[in-house]
Amino acid sequence: MAGGLAGMRTRAGETAIDRNGRKVSRMTAGREDTALRRIGETIARSGVHLEFVPQPTALETCWYTIGLTDHDHPELILYGLPPDISRPTLRAVADDVIAGRRTYVAGQRADDVVEGHPVQLVAVTEPDRHLPVAAQFYAATGATVAALQIVWPDRHHRWPWQPGTRVGDMPVLGPAPVPSA
Repeated sequence: MAGGLAGMRTRAGETAIDRNGRKVSRMTAGREDTALRRIGETIARSGVHLEFVPQPTALETCWYTIGLTDHDHPELILYGLPPDISRPTLRAVADDVIAGRRTYVAGQRADDVVEGHPVQLVAVTEPDRHLPVAAQFYAATGATVAALQIVWPDRHHRWPWQPGTRVGDMPVLGPAPVPSA
């Protein structure tokens, strides 16, 4: 048992027991950083950790996942919705990904992610910058963190990149999807 670990496995989503007898994600087994260890424990317990990033304005506030990288899926980031919508939305989407019921890709449009609103998924061009805790969590493993932003329109169905939108202050972390013909 290297580093005092028992039950170490190599497949995504499996757990190890650290030297203190705690169940941890394979990604944090042996790490001393308490915050990262707690994230790993959350991932081991529920498959995903939701990270909150407060900002000065509501549209800039975001939540993102940590743990979907273990399932060969991009992490997800969602801006501008209150916690009572953001958290359950990301949790449900992550649960579907983890269970293998759904996969999301850049440019995809979905009508069943945020109740009452269509969304589009945008490839995040600098995931290490916009999801820094996810990048730090996976840094020791050599895993590359990819991410998709879940973007929603205003009440008039205008996207943040369209003229006249009411959600124009929402950061869009990658190229806007090309409209389909």
